[in-house]
Amino acid sequence: MTAVVMIVTALPHVPRAVVDFSGVPILSGLQRHETYGNDTIGDGYEARVVLNDWRDMYTKTRLDMTPLEAATWSKEACAPYPPAVLLAEAGLYALGTWLGIGFYGSMLTLAVVFVLTSARYFLKTRWYLFPALYLNFVYFGERFVYVQDCSYLVVLTVVMAALHLARRGHAASHALVALATAMKLSPLYYLSNLGTMRRRDAVLYIGILAAGFVVPYFVWENYLYIFQYSAELKGDWKSAAGALLVVLPFALVLRYVETRLHFDWEDRVGWGLVPFAMLLALKMNVARHLLIVLLVPDKRGVRNIAAAIGLAIPVIFGTPVNSSLGFAILVLAGGLAYYLSEIGWERVRRDLRNPFRTLRDMAGAGPGA
Repeated sequence: MTAVVMIVTALPHVPRAVVDFSGVPILSGLQRHETYGNDTIGDGYEARVVLNDWRDMYTKTRLDMTPLEAATWSKEACAPYPPAVLLAEAGLYALGTWLGIGFYGSMLTLAVVFVLTSARYFLKTRWYLFPALYLNFVYFGERFVYVQDCSYLVVLTVVMAALHLARRGHAASHALVALATAMKLSPLYYLSNLGTMRRRDAVLYIGILAAGFVVPYFVWENYLYIFQYSAELKGDWKSAAGALLVVLPFALVLRYVETRLHFDWEDRVGWGLVPFAMLLALKMNVARHLLIVLLVPDKRGVRNIAAAIGLAIPVIFGTPVNSSLGFAILVLAGGLAYYLSEIGWERVRRDLRNPFRTLRDMAGAGPGA
């Protein structure tokens, strides 16, 4: 049932450039888009740049844009991301070309893989969260099938692989989270677990981050522009400060909850995406940055319930998508409050009276500690 609803919701967002439904009586009047979405166009150009000459990744002087690309993006604005995700997208572009499905087909396949691996995880934990999330596929039907959110789809797929490995107790999950962080900073909070990893896992984690962020400075000309561009894209220091006022206490309480309830690595992989995504969403006033990471399955349910409620608000009340941000954050905060009650308020008060000992525990406690 959920799969049928998702397909019906998504079909109108398939561009005519991919499949033209004009000969199909029901669908011909529903198809909304003549050509590809913005992310497919921009990230597709960057992938061609890398395949043409990998050294041109951040200078973009050796490959001209098509008229459609030039009308949609400036070269500077096309995929200003770290090299790990750009190399992955270039590989997907090459694979799509070889298979005859193009870059759009590769990214759509990645979206399907993410949804299917999520469904598999939900079936092993809380199956009802899958329909709760995806029966309302109005927003992400467009984002996955038309706009495509290419870099997020790459990162979410890597995170799902990490989540399944964490469920099996495999230490390679840490390396995959590090790779996801090197692609996009959303899982940055997971660094708080560094002191609880085995030494070799921690060294590998730091090595992957160094390879993803430091080494490129010595390899690619103009690499640092992506950080300046992203910092200036939306929001000023006031919006950043306001966002930090919300996110820092949230992250601190989250770390306390993880410590006292002995969250396992499955929990920590999913929650590791939330604080930085929340910071980005609040700073830019773009709910998508938080909602999309809340799609990662949560065996306890809180994150997925926050996503489901947030996504329902615009549909029920006809408000802009960004109106969902506050509701999602309130549900997440309510979830942390519930976890605090599970710890016990007497224990919480005792820990507050001994802040240094509590902080020391938070810094060193791993799953099962």
